Amino acid sequence: MRGQLVPQDPNDEPASELLKKIRAEKDRLITEGKIKRDKPLPPIAEEEKPFELPQGWEWVRVGNLGVTQTGGTPASSKREYFDGNFPFIGPGQITPAGKILSPEKFISESGRLESAVAEPGDILMVCIGGSIGKCAAASYATAFNQQINSIHPLLASNEFVLNAMTASEFMASVVSTATGSATPIISKGKWDLLLLPLPPLAEQSRIVARVASLRALCAELRQRLTAARDTQVQLNEA
Repeated sequence: MRGQLVPQDPNDEPASELLKKIRAEKDRLITEGKIKRDKPLPPIAEEEKPFELPQGWEWVRVGNLGVTQTGGTPASSKREYFDGNFPFIGPGQITPAGKILSPEKFISESGRLESAVAEPGDILMVCIGGSIGKCAAASYATAFNQQINSIHPLLASNEFVLNAMTASEFMASVVSTATGSATPIISKGKWDLLLLPLPPLAEQSRIVARVASLRALCAELRQRLTAARDTQVQLNEA
């Protein structure tokens, strides 16, 4: 996401104003007791910025874009936490294509309190192991284990944040920040510090629409190539 998919509109409210609104919304949720108070993240130094952004965009740390959390697994020794009907997923339910499969495990309401819950639209990313960086938006409310970090974006477009998190620059930053050679892992604290490019809210919507149209075009081209290969095979057999 570098600002080259759609043109900028100088009349759009800049992302700097959106960030102020996100901070105000987070403070409101803290005051109402709906989320825990977060620790202030360090300001972004010039040398941290991977590339120059268009006018009206801002670099933002993941933790300042919404509410983040790491999953947890209820204690297996307590049977009352399991055999319920609330979905519980791990990295295996997040596909490389960015989909969340149906859960293989379910927990009880008391078990749910011992885990972390993602609501529909929240973004989940695998934070450990060989599949580190796999990312998808939750399509249903689900609990998830400690091998996954999540973010609930505040006011920003969920679809844009997902697109930004699956971009090559962000994926590279996840891998480079992870520690451990045999089993790479990125803690929530380090994940919160990673940078994302944030355009004005109106431009986020335009980018999401443009990405959707390009993906649809790619899918159509793949279908045409498959049909062309099938036709070639039939001609060769004839």
